[in-house]
Amino acid sequence: MATAQKKETNIKTLKDVIFMYSSASEPQKQMNEENKPPLSDSPLEFHSYEVKILISEERFKKLKKEFKGAKNFANAKEFEKEEFLEANSYMKDLADDLADDLVMIKFSQGCLRSEKKTGNRIPTFPIKQIGIKGQVQDNNGNNIDFETNTGNGTKGHFQFRPVVSDYGLYLYPHLICVTDLVEYTSAAEEDLDSLGLEELDETNVEAAGEAHAEEQAPAPVAEDEDEDD
Repeated sequence: MATAQKKETNIKTLKDVIFMYSSASEPQKQMNEENKPPLSDSPLEFHSYEVKILISEERFKKLKKEFKGAKNFANAKEFEKEEFLEANSYMKDLADDLADDLVMIKFSQGCLRSEKKTGNRIPTFPIKQIGIKGQVQDNNGNNIDFETNTGNGTKGHFQFRPVVSDYGLYLYPHLICVTDLVEYTSAAEEDLDSLGLEELDETNVEAAGEAHAEEQAPAPVAEDEDEDD
């Protein structure tokens, strides 16, 4: 029997990260420090989807070495463990999971993009968000979907896409896979044990990311037409 070949992809996976101030599906307003005029009348102008991850300084150095000059790194914030926990005392339960030296990196994607042929502004895809169990739950049975609000301290895996343009290299957020959810808002208490829920298989993060990339792929065009962005 022939062995299925793994598809080539430029999607990169960072496992076991901590998410901070992340919004996969809720547009976040961006500062327009240069007072640029909007390119359309859409309320999504100057808005983006954002993910911030907290990793060790050691992992950050390896990332910088692999993706030299990536624009994301210029505004990365460095912390000492004690300093970080003092500013975020509600996360002291995660103390054992944190390195002594930490770095927070922001990955963002504009909510709109311009079509190459027309210049029209059209919506981009939000960041896909799944759970580690069957893509719909975290390790603790919390339901994870597109609209789940991930609170600071949520653990999981993160995927990004390196893209080189005229402006340089940027790492765009692609997928969040939640392993241990910290809910952003409180939810009513539920007796899930009494429901007899079935266990789910663990999600293959790489396969899920590739599937999401295929969903985003533009439809094929005729040979005599220009390809859309």
